[in-house]
Amino acid sequence: MQRTKQPFWLITYGLILFFFLLRLDTFSSVIQHFIELINPFLWGFVLAYLLNIPYEFFVQKLFKATPMHPRYKTYKSFSLLLSYLLFFLLIAFIMIMLIPQLLDSMNLFMANSSNYYNSLQLFLQDLVSKIKIQSSIWNELEKSIMSLVNVMQNLLPSVLTFVTNAASSVFNVICTLFISIYILVSKEKLIDLISRSMKAFASLKWQNRLTHVVSLTNQTFRGFIIGQLTDALIVGIITFIGASIFGFPYPILLGFLASITNVIPVVGPFIGAVPCVLIILMVSPEKVIWYILFIVVLQQIDGNFICPLIIGDSTGLDGLWILFAVVVGGGFFGIAGCLLSVPVLAVCFTLYEELLARKLHSQITSTQESASSDH
Repeated sequence: MQRTKQPFWLITYGLILFFFLLRLDTFSSVIQHFIELINPFLWGFVLAYLLNIPYEFFVQKLFKATPMHPRYKTYKSFSLLLSYLLFFLLIAFIMIMLIPQLLDSMNLFMANSSNYYNSLQLFLQDLVSKIKIQSSIWNELEKSIMSLVNVMQNLLPSVLTFVTNAASSVFNVICTLFISIYILVSKEKLIDLISRSMKAFASLKWQNRLTHVVSLTNQTFRGFIIGQLTDALIVGIITFIGASIFGFPYPILLGFLASITNVIPVVGPFIGAVPCVLIILMVSPEKVIWYILFIVVLQQIDGNFICPLIIGDSTGLDGLWILFAVVVGGGFFGIAGCLLSVPVLAVCFTLYEELLARKLHSQITSTQESASSDH
């Protein structure tokens, strides 16, 4: 009976796979539509996961509340209120203080971009005449600079459009907020449901393994997210202060670009430096060398002092593996892949190290047992 079942299941799986590949476009559109429908739930989970960090801090550190405390539910409600109040204050600061100045800087830059480009051409022509670059090399250099300028002229309006669209999608924002509140309020019930489901459908061995994987994933993601956001904020503030002190143009825009791109590990600072260098090259070409020196010094300080102090060894990955994760994750999933691939690879790497340790320990144990039996 077992022998007749195996070919039947293989044929069934083969037919399902063939039908899936035959209707791949239909399945892709259905999956894409499904992702669009649950998009508020995904963002709600992300927001709840982020706000769970201050929420747990208020419950455990500020109120020192435990489940056995008589006012535990009251303290939970206050902690939830404080977490969202902190979130709204941050959003209000960004909307009132940062975004108007950021949009003004972008609009001013775009309005004067033609004048900036003309002054850049004059500066480069004067530089070429002084150092006597060959005409063929100069033509190739001019083409490269023009292509980079075109990229900048297309990049900044797209950033402006993204910010405007994000602010205008009121319905999705409201749905995301309510979903995140529901997730945080019913967090204990959801965890209890998952725990009871694991006890009902999984063995004790798999329960322990799944609990360990979830705990490791939460610890890795939490440390990575807090560290990267804090480090990016510090780098953005230092860039803004340095740009203001040294007289670099558009200090708010430079600090914003440096902060946003610094969230991406390893390659983020280099990605952020390119548009900043182009902006300074078009506005004040004589200051571009000083800005490059400023960024190099800042990244050395960040890489050797600030980042290790804040993030520490939260991922446990070497620089090569982090670069591999960013490149592969970014290639498949874009910006989200660049951000999430590092903690995902860190979790996989830790689990693989634990598997290796168990295998080597079992081999050593079996070798010792066989040696003692021979004696």
